[in-house]
Amino acid sequence: MPLKQSLSALVLTGVLSVLAGGAMSAQAQDAESQVVPSPEDVRQEAQANTKYLAAEALKKAKMVLDKHGEFAPFGAGLFQEGQINYVWAVKPGESTEGINPALVLNAVRTALKTQARSGRILASAVVYQFRGTPIDGEVRTQVNVELEYLNGYAEVIATEYEQGADGIEYTRSSSQEFEPRIFTIPQTGDPSK
Repeated sequence: MPLKQSLSALVLTGVLSVLAGGAMSAQAQDAESQVVPSPEDVRQEAQANTKYLAAEALKKAKMVLDKHGEFAPFGAGLFQEGQINYVWAVKPGESTEGINPALVLNAVRTALKTQARSGRILASAVVYQFRGTPIDGEVRTQVNVELEYLNGYAEVIATEYEQGADGIEYTRSSSQEFEPRIFTIPQTGDPSK
């Protein structure tokens, strides 16, 4: 009988230590998941993700320009899994004649803002063509990409392009910060925000 009791005690002790170890492991995992990233970590993540989104948006714009020429403004949303979905008010290849670019731009921004408010996307890109102010009498054509990230990071990238022997070629690019339009905090009392 004493052997049976000691065996039972040994098994019980083993079970308790496994349970205690599991609890310690769970506590360690909880502590890990509660680590708050530093502002620098968040900034670097925002820059890396928006850089990726910008590259993909510019590739899509180049593809549409090469295949169809002019395009209406469109958008892109970056999901948590790294997937990018595009927002088209006017599909590539459809006529842009007679469209109001400002209305299309607002429709694209509204669709992305809805996705941002629901927490579905991490970042957004609004893409449109722009004809710049003539420099030395030469009109500059460019693709603008308004990038935003859920932490408030926002910049617009202006990339000039020209028709090359093998299609559209991006020539030079510049960027500047701007006021977020997609990842904004709604104002109370104003239903349009």
